Amino acid sequence: MTAIEPNRKTRLETQDTFQDPAVPMIALPTRFTSHRVNRDQRMPEGGSIDIANLKGAGCVRHIWILFGQGVRLEINVDGAKKSQVDLPLKAFFGIMHDWEPYFVDNAAYTVLPNPEAKAKDPLIPGNPGYNLFLPIPFRESCKITLHVSPGHTVATMVDWHQYDQETPLTSYRLHADYHLYQPSPPRGNFVEMANLNGEGFVAGIAIGYLQRDHSDMVFHTGGMTILLDGETNPHAIRGHNVEDDFGYSWGFNNYQSRWIGSPYHVNRSRTDQDGVFYRFFGPDPIAFHRSLSFRTGSRGDDMESVVYYYQIPDSLVQSSTNEISSSLLVPIKWQVTGLFPQANNWEIFQQQEFVEQLPAGSWPDQLVFENQTLPVTALTSDHAWIDLQNVFFERNHTATPRAMIDHSAYARTTVNSDSKKEASLRLAVDGWCLVWLNSKKVATLRHENGLETVRIPIQLEKGKNELLVKTNNSEISPNKRLWVVNTAIEL
Repeated sequence: MTAIEPNRKTRLETQDTFQDPAVPMIALPTRFTSHRVNRDQRMPEGGSIDIANLKGAGCVRHIWILFGQGVRLEINVDGAKKSQVDLPLKAFFGIMHDWEPYFVDNAAYTVLPNPEAKAKDPLIPGNPGYNLFLPIPFRESCKITLHVSPGHTVATMVDWHQYDQETPLTSYRLHADYHLYQPSPPRGNFVEMANLNGEGFVAGIAIGYLQRDHSDMVFHTGGMTILLDGETNPHAIRGHNVEDDFGYSWGFNNYQSRWIGSPYHVNRSRTDQDGVFYRFFGPDPIAFHRSLSFRTGSRGDDMESVVYYYQIPDSLVQSSTNEISSSLLVPIKWQVTGLFPQANNWEIFQQQEFVEQLPAGSWPDQLVFENQTLPVTALTSDHAWIDLQNVFFERNHTATPRAMIDHSAYARTTVNSDSKKEASLRLAVDGWCLVWLNSKKVATLRHENGLETVRIPIQLEKGKNELLVKTNNSEISPNKRLWVVNTAIEL
């Protein structure tokens, strides 16, 4: 034994890994023992059953579930206070709005209905086999629970790899963020797909639309916006439109591939369509190191979504206890007004509008000047971001949201300081920008290369400091129709 132990330690220290085929960001040990937990039983009176309760270090590689009607899936890894996955099982596998199961086949999971069983007994919901291939790594434990009404029979198999406790293991853990809107807010708004703190990456998204608003195509929502690391390193990913975000063109068709697809689509007319769409980011994961705000446009339809992501557990604690709040002042309450036309011309953009002459203090609900009446919209910043694209989408939207292009708007906020002090205004904008602090112009920015961050030396006065920003949404920006401002004051 003493002669073998040093060799064993060396092997563990030089453990080879392989990239997971469904989630290449996850590297897993190549040395393991294979196991399966196999169950076939009726739900007890409590309505819950653990289909796997694993101890030690390992990774779940495949889950098969035969029955999924009315089932809630819960996955708890390493004894977390809040389970990382807890949502309807059908939605987790891309079967949205409790529709009858249909064939789904992608890198993350496969759903295999049984039409022959359905034909023999119309009451059987297709008898689907749900197969999951997203890796579920764990260091201490993994408990997978199904919740359903008592009396139902559930058949499951859980295939997993067990590692030596000393084996180095990825720190990422699987999570799912679930949302159901019945209906979503009306056109010109956005709905939240995920809002996260900590460090991790997005592995994929599935979303189902049940059309309620028949005034236009279900796809005309303005697309997705993903705002990243707003507190520390602001950057963003802007979508194109709904079908474009999922890799399609001019609507959806029933095609499926490893990374993108539409497993369900009903086209009754141009303005009456339902569908389910997925995109998994295996080749192009979306990483975040401090925060992520993932939203998409809405238009009054029923929307159900799941965002699949991996996160480092310790980063959640660090995000809530680090010193970022004492080193930054982040304006929370904003007011926005506009639009002003012809802002694609630099000289015209710099011309003074009546908003700049308003006295300090909060704006009323409407600003009136001569023959102009402009509404004022109140915004609350999200990870130091405000999003103007959604403010002006509704009232300027025709077939596609183009009327706001090459227009400008103003945003104001106040920052409280406990003393007179020098500071740095960190500002990230994706277009031209003029900035005033306490009615004094402190910056003129001609950004034309997408979202850029600058730091502007400023002096804060003791008490309230009013910040005013004028910005435009330019056609020449490489971030199509992204119109955001990220603001923080570094002390």
